[in-house]
Amino acid sequence: MNRKEDTPSGTARELAFRLSRIRTSELTIPLEQTQGILETRGARINGSQIHSIRLPGYTISAEINFGMPDQKLTIRHDSGISAEPYVDGALLAIRKVSTLVGLHRGLDTVLDLT
Repeated sequence: MNRKEDTPSGTARELAFRLSRIRTSELTIPLEQTQGILETRGARINGSQIHSIRLPGYTISAEINFGMPDQKLTIRHDSGISAEPYVDGALLAIRKVSTLVGLHRGLDTVLDLT
């Protein structure tokens, strides 16, 4: 929602954290050598460049870009204007909480993926 005050979103911070556990991004030009307005390159969080947009029409969206010479892989998720996409996950976690032991971070740690 464009009225949210946090930036970047919790989802973006979590994705940066998880990606950092695999590998940090490699910048072709180090940030300290960037000419112009440094902030336009995004913020470096957990080794990833994060760009945060809070505008009407960008409700509950996330996009990850992986780039290499002559190629780019983009993963994007867009949902509507409601929080409904989060409801199913919250309900799943509520139903499973009595079977969990210890701290669990992320809905994927609650899912039975086997």
